[in-house]
Amino acid sequence: MNDFVVSLNDKKKKIKILSGSTILIDGVEKNYDLSKVSDHCFLLKIGNRVYDITTSKFSSSKYGLLIDGHYFETTVKTTLQEKASELSLLKKKDNHHDSIKAPMPGLVVKLKKQVGELVEQGESVIILEAMKMENDLKAPSSGQILDIFVKEGNSVEKDFVLLTIGENER
Repeated sequence: MNDFVVSLNDKKKKIKILSGSTILIDGVEKNYDLSKVSDHCFLLKIGNRVYDITTSKFSSSKYGLLIDGHYFETTVKTTLQEKASELSLLKKKDNHHDSIKAPMPGLVVKLKKQVGELVEQGESVIILEAMKMENDLKAPSSGQILDIFVKEGNSVEKDFVLLTIGENER
């Protein structure tokens, strides 16, 4: 694969390597020469400009670059990896639901919201009594109550899903 998407401080550039000395950067053809100075130091010549680059690798696709004294964080992905990332983000966004689970075994004392009602992040939604203390459970995100799986007076075990919150469907 000779097609890459490079994100430099969150600005994406499409790079295609055409030959050992020619690349396309966002569709513009450029001649380049890359010389290795040491393990992490390079000189990159693009057109008439020469860049002094020092690299540090954070992960398989994430790097820190010091280019002519300016620091940048960058990711390098193949175009296929980039498409997969975009699709994954879209799927997560489409199916984003938060749930509130019982932090410990207890008794549901009060439901403060009903299915269909809107909640704000941090708003109290359920009171759970555990070890003779009332625990005020708050919404982890803003949205609409999609489902409530308990009633007042129900006993629940630790990690039991009490309710789900999703996108506002109104």
